[in-house]
Amino acid sequence: MIYCKNYICGMKLFFCIVFCVSPMFFGLSAQPLCGGRPVGLRKAMPCLHEVAQLPSRQQLAQSEFGGLAVNPDVFAAPIATDFNPCNSGQWESAGDTCVWRLAISSPGAFSLNLLFADVSMPDGASLYLYSADTTVVLGAYTAANNSAFLPTPPIAGDVVVVEYNEPVNADFQGFFNITQVAHDFKGAFAEEPKPGKCQVGLTDEQRQEWGNERRAVCRILVGGTTLCTGTLLATADRSFEPYVLTARHCIYSEKQAQSSIFYFNYDDYDIPEKQYVAGSSLVAVKNNDDGFLDFALVRLKGGIPNYYDVYYAGWDVGGSLPRGGTCIHHPQGGPVAIAIDADSLLAASYRNFDSGTFLNVAEWDEGATEQGSSGAPLFDANHRVVGLLAGGDSDCDYPMNDYFQMLSVCYNRYGFDSSQLAHWLNPRSLPVTHIDGSFGGGTAIGGKKADTQVAIYPNPATTEIRLTAENEMVTSVTIFDFSGRVVLKKRIDSKKNVTLNVGRLPAGVYVCSIEFANGDFGKTLIIKE
Repeated sequence: MIYCKNYICGMKLFFCIVFCVSPMFFGLSAQPLCGGRPVGLRKAMPCLHEVAQLPSRQQLAQSEFGGLAVNPDVFAAPIATDFNPCNSGQWESAGDTCVWRLAISSPGAFSLNLLFADVSMPDGASLYLYSADTTVVLGAYTAANNSAFLPTPPIAGDVVVVEYNEPVNADFQGFFNITQVAHDFKGAFAEEPKPGKCQVGLTDEQRQEWGNERRAVCRILVGGTTLCTGTLLATADRSFEPYVLTARHCIYSEKQAQSSIFYFNYDDYDIPEKQYVAGSSLVAVKNNDDGFLDFALVRLKGGIPNYYDVYYAGWDVGGSLPRGGTCIHHPQGGPVAIAIDADSLLAASYRNFDSGTFLNVAEWDEGATEQGSSGAPLFDANHRVVGLLAGGDSDCDYPMNDYFQMLSVCYNRYGFDSSQLAHWLNPRSLPVTHIDGSFGGGTAIGGKKADTQVAIYPNPATTEIRLTAENEMVTSVTIFDFSGRVVLKKRIDSKKNVTLNVGRLPAGVYVCSIEFANGDFGKTLIIKE
């Protein structure tokens, strides 16, 4: 055996069973990954003769599953590990590349997912994970993924191979530590999850009505072990910061936030690939000290790729009790589903959280929530988020008695920035209690964004603005305030350059929607005194 980098680590071989890989390869889309194929699959590398053997499903059931089963959102048992290129696996040389590989097995697992810590890779290095039959390959993770924690999506089966490729002449030897392997004991990722029989996804009519909002709802894999739902929320200044709202009982610590994965556009009809963002930071949560609310707000790490075409949901913190509600969620971690209640909702108390701060759905008229739906948004008739799912008794056989934490109390009941939403969702303290949702960089009006770019000058403005479009002719301009009310609308006779008088509009922040023949384009407009 050739010891690449042995002058730093003194590598050793530890584990002993034959593990050969075949040259088959199928990619799995992920973000922010670079693609490519690991050297171990491209070249005739020696077979791995050792596997890191972890407890089996039967062994874990005797010590772990009993306590974990209490939480219906938990699907995997966390196994603490300490595997890194300096104490585990085997190194080989492949031309100008040093290759480190480690096979990990937890017999009986439906799937395995890993948590890496202290990830530090030099430029040119790449990290991959793949299944035993190599039909699923994740990667490449590169220096762009260097971080304190790097969670990885589950790979079906009870064996996963980790492969690290590093140039011989790299600036430094990379390092990472596999600190956790999560053993799927419910089959949530053995194949596509199978929610209850009442979860049939959105009908064509519902897709038409709720098509924007479904792009704001994401499935969350928390810390490799728990499935929840979250919502990408708009900010009052339309800064499109990637803030996701979910339940505190899903994410309550910074480590959980950093080790979570957020899947967008996960449904059963038009997004075949998995679009996800790995990692976030916890910005607001109300723990149980002088008050207790079931919400958590995180900021996604690294932003969201434009081609995900996500939607930033609107919200209402006025505190009025809504007449009915719609919940868009990921039951049992499965494709997006919808639950609808047409009856007026009542204020209620739930468990040991602040009393009277929940909206109670007595019975769903259509659909139901299930495990994995925790943290899901409740939309009012104006398509604005007014609550998030804390818990209840609902499932397909008993679609009743759900409790949603009121967004209005999460907004500013408690004064510290770290225990409220207001500081993050309305950083300029604009005088609004509700805003409508929008696509990043554009509005939801019209449902289709144009490809052209538009400049607005001056911005901030006082009395007049000039709009200049690059490629297409402007057909109309509509200006909305942040409650979604139209404050100015003008039809245009197909021009690329437009001048508008905005002197009558009060000082504030607006959305300017510029319409073209093939769609619209939205930009934030600031009017000052």
